[in-house]
Amino acid sequence: MNEKVVLRFSRKMVFYLNEDKQMTDVWRLPAIAPWEKSCGKHPTQKPLSLLSRIILSSTNKNDWILDPFAGSCTTGIAANLIGRRFLGIERDLTFVEVGTNRRKEIDNYSMMLSYRSKIKDIVKLETIEPFESSCCENVQDDLPFIC
Repeated sequence: MNEKVVLRFSRKMVFYLNEDKQMTDVWRLPAIAPWEKSCGKHPTQKPLSLLSRIILSSTNKNDWILDPFAGSCTTGIAANLIGRRFLGIERDLTFVEVGTNRRKEIDNYSMMLSYRSKIKDIVKLETIEPFESSCCENVQDDLPFIC
């Protein structure tokens, strides 16, 4: 398999998320909300809004995302919330458990919709790309989450 892997950056998506203006190198995003730590904390946990923006601007639906230092799996939660697959590597079993519990939390369809509604970029994305499984509660079954 000598297939070239092309890195992707969607300038169009970034412009759209930033009200059709060039995005600067300083992003004003909310800090980690208490609901993001409902299954436990990690000392270097990132906000879901940050990871969602990065993933939206650099991947397509159903792409795989690898996080070799998964921690509490924020990257995986953000990936699954926006229709990407996730593979995380974490050696600390305490954080693997936190990440697994976070994934179980969004397996609940209403909880997943609640999370999506709290992330500004995902809400904005809904206006151009409606969440395709609004009628189907088994959406997460098709999105692998391996940690």
